[in-house]
Amino acid sequence: MSQGKNISDREKLICTHPHAALTRNTRGRYAPLAPENIRNEYQRDVHRIAYSQPFRRLRNKTQVFYLPENDHICTRLEHSLHVANAARTVARALNLNEDLAEAIGLGHDLGHAPFGHHGEFVLGEICKREGIAPDFHHEVNSLRVVDKLAQLDRNPTHGLNLTYEVRDGIVSHNGEDFNQRIIKPFEGDKDLDKIKLRRDAGNAISMEGCIVRLVDKVAYAGRDLEDGIKAKLIDPNLIPKNLRDTLGKENGTIVGTLIKDIVNCSSKSDKYIALSQEKFDALNELLKYNYKNIYLGERVQQYRIRATRSIKHLFEVLMETLKETKRFENSEKSKILSPNGKSIKSGGLDVFKNFISDIGYKDDESDAQICIDFISGFTDQYVLRFLEEVFVPKAIV
Repeated sequence: MSQGKNISDREKLICTHPHAALTRNTRGRYAPLAPENIRNEYQRDVHRIAYSQPFRRLRNKTQVFYLPENDHICTRLEHSLHVANAARTVARALNLNEDLAEAIGLGHDLGHAPFGHHGEFVLGEICKREGIAPDFHHEVNSLRVVDKLAQLDRNPTHGLNLTYEVRDGIVSHNGEDFNQRIIKPFEGDKDLDKIKLRRDAGNAISMEGCIVRLVDKVAYAGRDLEDGIKAKLIDPNLIPKNLRDTLGKENGTIVGTLIKDIVNCSSKSDKYIALSQEKFDALNELLKYNYKNIYLGERVQQYRIRATRSIKHLFEVLMETLKETKRFENSEKSKILSPNGKSIKSGGLDVFKNFISDIGYKDDESDAQICIDFISGFTDQYVLRFLEEVFVPKAIV
């Protein structure tokens, strides 16, 4: 893929790691873009992600706490920015490609469902029940989002048309893998379109993608701890002493400690990104501490029942709507049906109708897949707004 000589020369001067991903070696995009002399291909992907609608919606998607009213509680958007910044820092220190690391970091969670990992679990149960997929994993859905569902501003076409390396890093980031201290890039060809589960993706093919896979956990471990303290789920004085001594007492120190360790332990010439055994063990202990005291805490768990009901009800209503309207081809019945069988008007229905029209689903794509695609893009707030339109009676006079 051609690009301005000055851009290519500058990249070679900066990305001096022998295994850095240079944009001149990219495996390209589905549809080639006209070359330009200002940005390299990975910078263009940074901007394509940042200007996309799914990226904006991350500001109202759960990181840990549903529908937080405290502006200082982390959202999925902030987490993505944290990962992108940390990944860029590590890439710069190792003379790898900062732009590629940043692009993967910004895009890695674009496919997250509303209500965080619990929403992901509920959609997974629906996928298995409906027989449309073996599960719902946000890594795989993030690839589906950037390839098929995402939209750039008001651009009429869908899909962000990203480079192969960014797409690979997104689907391969696997933030739930706590077993790899040393992460080596995947060797060989990988057909991204055939990946159905997070385990099928393996490690990223690039060093930069491996950075994101590791710093994803670094970025949320300390930050979630801070939010747990703000929510009064954790007493900072009761955090185990060995964690405070090894990693630090607050998020900035924790992240700084782990980022420095990654830089010091990763290879400057060979192909691997790593943490020291000491810091890796401490990070995993911190994550287990967070799971026990935050993620599985009683106050968080009580909202999961409501989140489950909300998503299931929403799916049922949308499925019924597609059935009754024959995917909105029957204009007389193109109204959402309430639980008592009466039809009602809904602004959310118009959004759903336009969504289907814009994506251009084929006949062999199931109604269930359409509903999963639509729901997975919802913010937490929009789930509630949509359900209110459907279930709450409105005055007609």
